[in-house]
Amino acid sequence: MKQTLLLCVSSTLFLFSCKKDETTPPPAPEPSPTITSISPTAGPKNTVVTITGTNYGTNAAAVKVYFNGVQGTVQSITATQLTATVPAAAGTGAVKVEKNSVQVTGPVFTYHGNGMTTTFSLTGTATSLNHPSGITKDAAGNLFVCDRDNHRILKITPAGVSAVFAGGTMGFTNGTGVAAQFNQPYAITIDGAGNLYVGDRINHAIRKITSAGVVTTLAGNGSAGFVNGTGSAASFAEPLGVTVDAAGNVFVADYLNSAIRKVTSAGVVTTVTTVPQIFGITVDAAGNLYFTEYGQHKVSKYSSTGTYSVLAGDASGGNADGTGAAARFNFPAGILLDATGNLYVTETINHRIRKITPAGVVTTIAGNTGGYADGAGVSALFDSPIAICGDFANSTAFIADFNNHKIRKMIIE
Repeated sequence: MKQTLLLCVSSTLFLFSCKKDETTPPPAPEPSPTITSISPTAGPKNTVVTITGTNYGTNAAAVKVYFNGVQGTVQSITATQLTATVPAAAGTGAVKVEKNSVQVTGPVFTYHGNGMTTTFSLTGTATSLNHPSGITKDAAGNLFVCDRDNHRILKITPAGVSAVFAGGTMGFTNGTGVAAQFNQPYAITIDGAGNLYVGDRINHAIRKITSAGVVTTLAGNGSAGFVNGTGSAASFAEPLGVTVDAAGNVFVADYLNSAIRKVTSAGVVTTVTTVPQIFGITVDAAGNLYFTEYGQHKVSKYSSTGTYSVLAGDASGGNADGTGAAARFNFPAGILLDATGNLYVTETINHRIRKITPAGVVTTIAGNTGGYADGAGVSALFDSPIAICGDFANSTAFIADFNNHKIRKMIIE
């Protein structure tokens, strides 16, 4: 009887113990993340945004960040702060953080996409420009600008610190730095070794500037003419656009002579072809030349095999996007070529930046009527933008905004 009673008691205790274990509450769920702020609140692709809030944890793989619904890349994480990069083509929209399938919404991030234009702020000793007309960039990200009516070449660091690199007094003198003289230096390009080449307009010459600032005359003699030859025996008539190929040959838009001229590294000048009112010029890796015909309102190509063709526009001029001859330009000036064959053209009278695809499709990236305003696309205003260079690694173009006396920075994607 006692044994039976003890067995019953033991069974009861066992059942009670099991029942108690079964009713133990599960662990509390992790608290959902929150977002209190983001910084910065605007920028282009690859901008690193800091997101502040709570309950992020420390495992970056467990958290996702979205910009306008497009997933970014988490770079770092703590319980109260994480950083993420903005993806390409995200667009403007809310920032969202997702953890354990729970998504919370934060402030709006304003995406700076194609055509977003700002003014490149300058500091240093040469911040006042007088009709900038030419611009190029070296491998380190420094800009070199033809400050035309100040008769000098400026060097601007990626941080915007500007100083005189060469020139500053009107004249025709070789020398180093400010000892050299120019007369309306109009266009500029750079070779792989860091040497600069300048179309010195009123001196009717092509000048060379080493990376140390030493200025010499590659070809031309100070007098207008149309003569092939070597060095000072050759002559030009208001050379404007310049570009250089991988072999060190400089191609010149010889404006008043309506010709493309070639200058070797030894200063030997020949005539490539004749083109009415050629203004801006660039060259690709295969030796094809692309150029603007200023008064003819066209963008054209001269192939390495000697074939001329019009890529877009015709002599009637105007303002219209379209394909090939259906597009209209109004005094196209500067020209830039990217690695995929797209061309970017500045227009002095339409005050716009246009893009031409390899298929000849022309669109307006930025600009509208003449004026001065930062903004996206047609909200941005220029006043006779005249030259352009690219920083394609950072999806950026720099523009010499002639009558606004400024350098503008524009996103190209």
